[in-house]
Amino acid sequence: MRKSEPVKQEINGNSEKYESYREAWARIKQAKDNDFFLEAITIQESIISDRLISFLSRPDASDDFAEAREGGRFISFSNLIKHWRSEFPTGIESGKYSNLINAVDKWRKARNAAIHTIVKSDPGEPTKQIDSFLQEAKKVAEDGEKLAKEVCAWRQREKRKQASAPVSA
Repeated sequence: MRKSEPVKQEINGNSEKYESYREAWARIKQAKDNDFFLEAITIQESIISDRLISFLSRPDASDDFAEAREGGRFISFSNLIKHWRSEFPTGIESGKYSNLINAVDKWRKARNAAIHTIVKSDPGEPTKQIDSFLQEAKKVAEDGEKLAKEVCAWRQREKRKQASAPVSA
């Protein structure tokens, strides 16, 4: 069931991508409002991954990423961050983040813990208490939303830089 309203005006550019993002953000909001934090976290990762793939697939990107994607292979979230970091070894200051890459990587680890700790535990060990799990998942979802918005804004700024860069012969 669709969570976003169809767009009534004409969209310049990739209208399917625009519609997908409208739906993703609507689902994140609804998921958080209804305490479905894992759904929100999953969609946030999808948004961040999409923006990283967009950046790493640009025409002047390193061949390293193109080779990694050869044959349409799936690139893990951690490998996307690794390729992103290789383009900015000293990090990226963006918005309130002194190093956006490090913040995303730290969130990735928190995301992994949130996704896996609802029932997963070592044999003979108890799982995390549900209330504690939900509190942590909520925090990861809140942080993920902020990061997804910042990565989107960063990618948009990078596109503008790319568009205004002089064309080399």
